Amino acid sequence: MKKKIVAFGEIMLRLAAPDGKSIRDSDRFDAVYGGTEANVLACLSAFGHETKYLTALPEGPLGEAVLAHLARFGIDTSDVLVRGDTLGLYFSENGGASRGTNVIYCRKHSEFTRLDEQSFLPDKVFAEAALFHVSGISFALSESSRRLAFRLVREAQARGIPVSFDFNYRAGLWPVGRAREVLREAAAGADILLASRKDLDVFLQMREEEVFERLPRCRCLALRDRTVLSPARHAVQLSLLLRREGRYDMPEVSFPVLERIGGGDAFNGALLHALLRKDAPADAAKFSVAAFALKHTVRGDTFTLTEGDVLRYLKKMEEEGL
Repeated sequence: MKKKIVAFGEIMLRLAAPDGKSIRDSDRFDAVYGGTEANVLACLSAFGHETKYLTALPEGPLGEAVLAHLARFGIDTSDVLVRGDTLGLYFSENGGASRGTNVIYCRKHSEFTRLDEQSFLPDKVFAEAALFHVSGISFALSESSRRLAFRLVREAQARGIPVSFDFNYRAGLWPVGRAREVLREAAAGADILLASRKDLDVFLQMREEEVFERLPRCRCLALRDRTVLSPARHAVQLSLLLRREGRYDMPEVSFPVLERIGGGDAFNGALLHALLRKDAPADAAKFSVAAFALKHTVRGDTFTLTEGDVLRYLKKMEEEGL
């Protein structure tokens, strides 16, 4: 059951401070490439799907390195725009005790922020696509990338292609007031909404039981809420609501944490995979939560373990009552 998924977003270079050190106190950093939509596509590729990435990269060694990175995961980069000289990057440090994870962005003038509504040919990029995925980050980075994101949503809709939208709000990119206006419009165009209960309250300002009535396009709402129990252990609770198939509320599950970045992307990739193969709500919820938990044991931004790996971890979670 191979499907083609198209995603639009920015990929960056992440410079991570060593564990236990802050950005300020570090004199060396581990370098990895990552971006939420690229991570989702890598996950879907690992599950056997065809994937296409829409982004912009600089010319020269950095752009070539990113293309090679994406190619390792089997992501189609034939429509990636390569021009200019600036790749977005960010610095990160893992928190400890009461100190949370800290991120510093350096992406204001990246090639991605210079994309405009004419950057891609919709008939070409959406040919044979079964799903289009985008996150709130792509609407936040610049006015031109926001217009392009909305155009791609409209073009997918016009072709009958379902749209998956992840709120993915980043306070460092834009204020809540401006984000609320834009994200509400973006959510109204989505068939699949990936959110938290805080997203519903802050950005949509509606209760979960109102979503299907007030957002007529939406056919699936995934509400994932994380609780930090300690630096090395988190918990997650998921409610999966489907317009036709009903809902499934998964009990809270706790899991060990070695890597704090990329878990949400693994969850999204796993859930989209489960929805594309038309899993029952309970099965889709359990599979996506298992991928979310498993990603926290994998270093780096990207989750590329197989469906079998996730199913084995799910069995272990159930046996051990994690």
